[in-house]
Amino acid sequence: MAILMHQSDSPAASSNPQARPSLPRRCSSWLFSQKYFQAKLLSGTAAGLLVIIFLAGIFVFVSYRNHQQEALRMRTIEVMRLSSVIENDIAALETGHRGYLLTGEPSYFQGFEERRVTIKNRIEDLTAFILDSPQQRKRMLRLQEIIHGWITTVALPEMTARQPEAAASGILPSIALGDSMLDQGREMLRTLQNEEQVVLNQRMREQERAAPSTQILDFLPKLERSVVEMEKEKRGYLLSGDPRFVESYKTATAAFYSYHGYLSILVANAPEQTALLKEIRADLEQWISISGVSGIEAKRAGRDTEAFARTRDGGVLMAQIRQKITAFESNELALYERRSTGANRERIVKTTALGVLCLFAVGLLVVSNSYSTVLVRRQLTKLDGVETRIRSIIENILDGMITVDEEGVICSMNPAAEKMFGCINNEMVGHKFTKLVPKTYAAEPEAQPVACAWDDLARRTGSTTLAVGRTRRHAVFPVEISLSEMTVANKKLYVSMVRDVTERKRFEQEIAAEKESLAVTLRSIGDGVITTDVQGQIIMINNAGETLTGWESKEAIGQPLKTVFNVAIDLAAQARAQKSGYRNEAHSILLNLPENATLISRDGNEHVVEQVASPIRDNKNEVVGVVLVFRDITERQKNETERRKAETLEQLGLLAGGIAHD
Repeated sequence: MAILMHQSDSPAASSNPQARPSLPRRCSSWLFSQKYFQAKLLSGTAAGLLVIIFLAGIFVFVSYRNHQQEALRMRTIEVMRLSSVIENDIAALETGHRGYLLTGEPSYFQGFEERRVTIKNRIEDLTAFILDSPQQRKRMLRLQEIIHGWITTVALPEMTARQPEAAASGILPSIALGDSMLDQGREMLRTLQNEEQVVLNQRMREQERAAPSTQILDFLPKLERSVVEMEKEKRGYLLSGDPRFVESYKTATAAFYSYHGYLSILVANAPEQTALLKEIRADLEQWISISGVSGIEAKRAGRDTEAFARTRDGGVLMAQIRQKITAFESNELALYERRSTGANRERIVKTTALGVLCLFAVGLLVVSNSYSTVLVRRQLTKLDGVETRIRSIIENILDGMITVDEEGVICSMNPAAEKMFGCINNEMVGHKFTKLVPKTYAAEPEAQPVACAWDDLARRTGSTTLAVGRTRRHAVFPVEISLSEMTVANKKLYVSMVRDVTERKRFEQEIAAEKESLAVTLRSIGDGVITTDVQGQIIMINNAGETLTGWESKEAIGQPLKTVFNVAIDLAAQARAQKSGYRNEAHSILLNLPENATLISRDGNEHVVEQVASPIRDNKNEVVGVVLVFRDITERQKNETERRKAETLEQLGLLAGGIAHD
């Protein structure tokens, strides 16, 4: 209440003629006085109109900039798409070259020539998009030179020298293909894609509606390239017998399945595209079965005739795969164009709506300010009730509220504070604040309370401090103090919010005791217990777990489970787990943990353990960790083995006795 009284008395104090206020203060007083109130309010309306006009100009500028960014984004995406398609065409060019060398069929030569013309046209299209970049334009000219040089110096001479009689004889030529001259061209295209991707990320704001199609159109050329690379590397191996082509074939196969997985997720809501994607995968797996793997195995076994025949069989199927990929890309490109058109239409609608809204806001601002001239006058009459409402709030809040001056002397206390400290009728006003709060706790946990100094407490303004409160009858209890600073009539005051935390401290002690009881229980369990988070990192390990693994708890916490709980794993099971692609390490542990395993401790000792893993779930039933319980059954297994040996010897003895009796 003293604060409110100071606030209400401040205008009178400022009118003291002995201290003439400064020019800025006099201007501020005139601006916020009731004199010429209507003119001031209308001038504020005019200022508001100017602000709205300024905002409208910014809005037009932003709309134009968004249009420019959209045009640049479309150009960047087209450059990335064309560069990926050209990269696929280069791989297809090499595939046709190797196919002709392998089979001598004219269809491969014809396809080679068609692909050659296609690459030329697409490079010209790509060059048209990058005319404003001299460096990229030079790169495209260099790419044309590389492709032309490879065709004239490598491909055409080898294809011309290829005799059809060699294919009829069933003997595959062995040609040292080496590293292709086109690798430099591929690197140029990938550099171009990376540069355009950087531009797209730095300058564009991605449209959410067209984003899935953009990602699909980015993955599709890579999917097609992996298919072409598979056929190319297989033919390279059949021609040269170089094992490096087999490794490249495997890499291309893995890339196909990766891109196929990404695309499957992106088109999950499109049944037609999903079905077409499944057909592409099924056809490719059929090609791998009848031509890819079988052709490589035939070459390894020296059966060139069989490898030649399987290459012929797979050609038609590979053409079907390319056609389906092309159809898939056409469908997605059409969908992308529809989505982009819809996004543009939506942006135009939003722009128009915002323009209309701005006009409406201008009219509303004029009307509202005219009305506020009358409304403000009425509101001025209600200011007298503000003090009453504030007093009611202060007197009825549950936390204690104490006002303290710079010297630490209490200025006022609300009823909750008086009740908390056992005071009546403001009897503590004028006393030191440290009389009510004699001790405070340091920031360190488990620290002992120390004598409270007001200067130290004032330096903690803006933070929460745990302290010891003392009533008038010298009863102590824990309190939580939050200090805030304010200035009233050029005088600094502090508002201390005091909360009795006796019940909270009791709950904390009960929780700590329960945690200690749980820890003692876990330490007393004879079985090893390890808990991990969803990433498989250890959170807790008990004493039995430390003994069996050889890791101390402080060292094991934070380590991956596989590092501490080192068990022998079946390689085949591990490979299946890697292919399964679990969402996280916790699911992998739950689904792949064997019932029995050999645990290798940190010091190298081996223990046969029996283990079981259970999930830890949160209130949303989501898996947030794993509890692993295991026990040492080495001795039990050893006894079981000895028992079986004894039974076997006993049966052998009975059998021998029966034979001797006969």
